[in-house]
Amino acid sequence: MFERLDKVRSDLKRAQAKRDEWDNKVKALQKKCAELEKTCIHEMMVAADLTPEQLANLIAYSKDNLPGNKPIEEIANTNISEEEDFDEEDEN
Repeated sequence: MFERLDKVRSDLKRAQAKRDEWDNKVKALQKKCAELEKTCIHEMMVAADLTPEQLANLIAYSKDNLPGNKPIEEIANTNISEEEDFDEEDEN
């Protein structure tokens, strides 16, 4: 009678251990992702030769002066290759 209960408890302990392992993996990947995002932003700042203050001013300015009064999500998600194709058509 208690064999079944013991088996379920054993399964529960294994499942909790796996959950803890996956939670730790998720946290580590979130941290790694955040660090890589920061690195990418820093590399863009260096490539554009901007100070953190200049970047903050640029972001603040761009929030109020978006092209075509489009929402920032729409502009941020625009495919760069589409814009390049559009620019090439304008040149011809």
